[in-house]
Amino acid sequence: MTFEKTINEDDEITIDVGALFHRLIENWRIIIASMLVCALIGVIISAVSYVPSYTSTISYVINAGSTVSTTRYITESEFVVAEYLANTYTYVLNSTSLTQKVQAETGIDEDITQYISTKLIDQSNIMEVRVKTPDAQMSFNIAQAIYVYLPELSLAAVKTGSLDVIETPQLALKPDQNNGLQRMGVYGALIGFILSAALLIMIGLMRKPVTNPEMLSSKIDITHVGSIPHVNINIKKSLLTGKPKDVKHEPILITNKKTGFAFSETYKTLRTKIERSVKKHGYKTILITSTLENEGKSTVAANIALTLAQNKNKVIIVDCDLRNPSTAKILGIKDRVDTQVADVIEGKAPLESAVIRLPNLNLDIMGGKNSVENSTEMLSESSLPRILDTLKQSYDYIIVDTPPSSLFADAFVIAEYIDASLLVVRQGSAGLDHVINVVGDLAQANENVIGFVFNNVSDGSLFSLNRKNKYGYSYYRYGNYGSKS
Repeated sequence: MTFEKTINEDDEITIDVGALFHRLIENWRIIIASMLVCALIGVIISAVSYVPSYTSTISYVINAGSTVSTTRYITESEFVVAEYLANTYTYVLNSTSLTQKVQAETGIDEDITQYISTKLIDQSNIMEVRVKTPDAQMSFNIAQAIYVYLPELSLAAVKTGSLDVIETPQLALKPDQNNGLQRMGVYGALIGFILSAALLIMIGLMRKPVTNPEMLSSKIDITHVGSIPHVNINIKKSLLTGKPKDVKHEPILITNKKTGFAFSETYKTLRTKIERSVKKHGYKTILITSTLENEGKSTVAANIALTLAQNKNKVIIVDCDLRNPSTAKILGIKDRVDTQVADVIEGKAPLESAVIRLPNLNLDIMGGKNSVENSTEMLSESSLPRILDTLKQSYDYIIVDTPPSSLFADAFVIAEYIDASLLVVRQGSAGLDHVINVVGDLAQANENVIGFVFNNVSDGSLFSLNRKNKYGYSYYRYGNYGSKS
């Protein structure tokens, strides 16, 4: 494969709204945490800045005539009149005449209108006058003065109505409820949601994740070998960690009936393409890697090995992801691993002791269960080429699982000993530039790059918005399977 980078700055950059939405869904814990933190900050600010207030209330019945109404309900016309009169009484409350009388009565020099509010009870002729100040006695004194002078001063403004008291002012014995705590908590949570969602979307846009295979195949000379659909097998997960609750591992393999017909058929199609390429070029060892972790490369490697084995090929899968071996766990045989791949590479154990045979699957495996920290150095100075040559004498296909290529150099070291490589690209995960760089590095280590598998693809006709403000349809969005557990 000749690596050719063909990026054009004028190319249309697609923003997949569906992918961004699912990014928010996948990171809901971050959003919830941000909302809780911001809500807590809002509550703390409200509590620290809270100044206790006290309210004294006077309740009046507004009558259009000169006598108190004895009916339980008022008509629509009476309510309109009451509403008009309430506005008039509010004007009187804010008048200079009333203000001066209340100030003289209470000895308060400041503007008292800032403490007074009126409210007409819905669909009634009852008006409430509320006085709210930082001092209970002050509220009561102002309300008491209003109680005395408002009817007197209203006579000049209202000729045809009456204002009758049904509740006299009382001295508040405790401060008003601090509604600011709840309000600031809600505002804080809303701000937390907006900020976290905006940050996640911004990061997603800056990364320019690969949301459809054409984004990659149109930029560089690499073959799109196939797309693996998203599969939901309803694993119960912890709300806090997102990890499976069940101790028993639930594999996403073609041998698991829960994965469905479409899933297994996709891998059969992928197998056909790989077999065609292998027969054409004489490949036997195939390296499987990804750009980032959690792109499902180990699951893809296991399923490719299984499909090849189903076609009566002699297949072995070798877990060379020494930092995080997971193939044995995916296949459900981790407890059977006694001799690890690392032991054989270091010469601590013979090759035969590490091979685990799975006759029911027609598959062999060399796995691991413990992490090796200095794996890059071990692979650089190892007997891996000899091991692979030995395996070639007994197997038609050797599938080699390796660490994510943008995180560690292991895959590039192993690629020098491998016939060909295959890259797993999870939809909406790695950024386009990162994937392109990995493909270039793989091609430098070994030019035989079969292509890439577009993994974890979900169907759906979701709108996508491109940089030229046009609307189109995206048939891809990402789910959440194939990650390491």
